[in-house]
Order: sequence, then structure tokens, then C-alpha cells
Amino acid sequence: MMYKNNAASICLALATVLFSGNALSNFLDRIITLGENTQILPNTPQENIPAASAPGWKTRPPGTIVEIFDAPSSSRVAGAAEALFVRYTTVDVQGLPALASGLVLIPEVQFHANGHWPLVVYGHMTTGVADACAPTHGVVGSSELRRMQQGDEVAHQLLSRGVVVARPDYEGLGESGPHPYLRGDSLARAMRDMASAVGRNWNGIGDKWVAVGHSEGGVAALNTGSRDHPSAAELKLIGVAAITPVTRLENLVAVLEPSPVTAPGVDVAVALAALVLKGIASVDSDFERLLLEEGGLSPRALALWPDLERLCLEDLSHKSSWGGIAPYELKGPRGSEVVAEVRRALQEDDVRLIPMRRDIAVRIDAGILDTVALLPFTDELASQYRARGYDLTYERWLADHSPVADVAAPAIVNWVMEQFTK
Repeated sequence: MMYKNNAASICLALATVLFSGNALSNFLDRIITLGENTQILPNTPQENIPAASAPGWKTRPPGTIVEIFDAPSSSRVAGAAEALFVRYTTVDVQGLPALASGLVLIPEVQFHANGHWPLVVYGHMTTGVADACAPTHGVVGSSELRRMQQGDEVAHQLLSRGVVVARPDYEGLGESGPHPYLRGDSLARAMRDMASAVGRNWNGIGDKWVAVGHSEGGVAALNTGSRDHPSAAELKLIGVAAITPVTRLENLVAVLEPSPVTAPGVDVAVALAALVLKGIASVDSDFERLLLEEGGLSPRALALWPDLERLCLEDLSHKSSWGGIAPYELKGPRGSEVVAEVRRALQEDDVRLIPMRRDIAVRIDAGILDTVALLPFTDELASQYRARGYDLTYERWLADHSPVADVAAPAIVNWVMEQFTK
């Protein structure tokens, strides 16, 4: 009994050091709510990336590389002569100078006949919003490594064709500040500023680029093609390819909201819902206050809120984190207001509303068995793009959400190379 009391005192002391105010209260509530027998997952592990040490970077224009290191082992891809971790300048959702990070893969294949490498910027699928979820921070054995490396096959095939592949971590992943999850402007800016940074730093890069992305990265790629967004510095965007881009998420919210059960598939959906809440809160302080201070979330969901900054998607889906809550248990007394605002925000920022540029080619690849980006919604997206006269290639594959990137890789790479030869 003395041992248990001492252990409890140590845990309380550690909690007091790590948290303060409401965060400490939420942490303690979580211990009570989940019970003595539920293990709290440790932080998602991450690579020890050197802290930024680039004085004067705030005066550099967005899309400028300020630091380069050899990439960690888990970021290296077959066919790359060099795999480089880079930091580059960008602008955050508040319009302030910020640093972002990413991976640059230089092919072993020499320059193309015209003397330049083609450039593809590849946006990764959802991994989470914590710094540990940045793909460049992945470590061997991490529960999130599969998603972090999901684009490796596309990258490998592009490298074998002599293409430089740049892979941004996105705003707030691996660097200071929040990650505005699924916010189209932020994702497009991450892709564009990465393209500018790579094009400016390597003289061998040509003057054209293509944006490719998977899931959240598909949203990033499509937003990059919007007429509302400026061009990358000294580069011409000639195509965007979106693999399983998520659309009509507000309908999934409506279906899941009243569900009283947890189950495989539902656990991931609840974790993704938590990421959506965090993403909207990162750009809307009133919404964040509604969630955390004014009864938007239930006490149990509030207790789990800190997990979003320490765990990645696989661990967030675990029964001891967000995956252990039934959807209807997320809502506090003002939960209906939260649901209404989430649906409004998702509708307003949906990829089906993007005013796509008319001078670029667009490609979408869908999974017939996809349980995240549901096929009927992706079919509808393709139909709407065609009705507006966009230059669209649309293909469907017998695969679930994640495997589509690998299954479709040869077709996607062939399509990308065609854009560079037009």
C-alpha cells in the first residue's frame, strides 16, 4: 500500500510539472475516467532533428531554404542519390513568418535531355497534428511509420524517371505552431513554398512542376491548383494529381455523430474527427474557446485533448485515446453548436468548391473499397470537375484508402511524365 501511494504521488508530481491550469485538471480527469487498468500510451516517438539555427530567416522571402541536413534513415527512398532534410521559410495561418520542414530527394538519374530535372511536390496523407507526426521525424518502429512512408512507391518511381521529389511536412508539423489540419489555404501554401524553395536552391530544376498528394495531400494538391492561390516563384504549375482526396466530410459527421458504439473503423473516424476539431480551432479562436472552455466538448473528450499534441493517428485511434470514445460521447452541453460549426467549416473548405485553374491538367485516383474518401463522393467530385470543363483524368482502383497510392503509382507516374513532355 505504501508503494501505491508513493507511485501516485510521483505521477501527480510529474503531471504538475508537465501540465498547468485546465490541462492538469483534464489530465487528472482522464486518469479517473479511464480507470486504473487502462494504459496511457507514451508519446509517439520521433527522430531527434536539430533545432533551427538560422539567424535572420524571418527577413527571407517565403519559399527560401535556410537549412539542409542529411535526412534520417526512415525518410530515405530507393533511387535517390541524396535524401535531404530541409527547412524553408513560409507564412503561417496568421500571416506571420514561419519555418516549415520537408524532404528533398535528388534522383540518381542524370538531367533530362533539356538539361533540367522535372520537379514534383508530393503531399503526404494524414499522420496527425503533433510534431512527431511530421514524416521527416519518423523513426523505425513508430506506429505511424506506414502512413509517413505511404508515398515512397510513387517517389521511387518518379526518381527512376529522373524527377526531383520534394515532400513537405506541412505547416506546424515538426516546426513551431499548430498544424491547420485539412485547411486548404495552409496546405496549398506548404506545397507552393516548398516548390519555390527547391526551385531556387537547385539550379538543375526546370521551370515546371506538378503537385501530387494522397488523402490530406490530395486536398493539398487540388488546392494548389486553385485560381485563388499565387504561383510558386519562377515555376509554372502544369498539373495536380490527387489520390483519394477527402470530400463531403460534413456528411460523414452527420452519420457518425449519433453513434453510441466504438468499433474498428469507428475508432479511426473518431480520431480523425478530433483532428478536424483541432484544425478548425487552430484558425478560429472563438471555436477553440467553445470547445475547451464553454461546454463544446464532454469532460472525457477534454481530458483527451492533450493527446493531439503528443500522439499520431495510429495511437490516437487506440482504445486508451480518442479511439475509445463513441462519437456521441464527444459532445458537451453545447456540442450541437460544435457539430454545426464543423459541418459549416468543412462545407466551406471542401475541394469540390475549388475554382481550378484552366491551364493545368487534373488527375484524381479513387479507391473502390475506400472507407475514408467514400467512392460515391469522389465520383461526384469528378463529375462536378468535368461539368466545369476542367481537364480531368479520373481512375478508380480495387483498393482501400491507403493502398491506392501504391496500386495506382505506375499510372500516376506515367501521367505526370506526360505533363512534362507537353
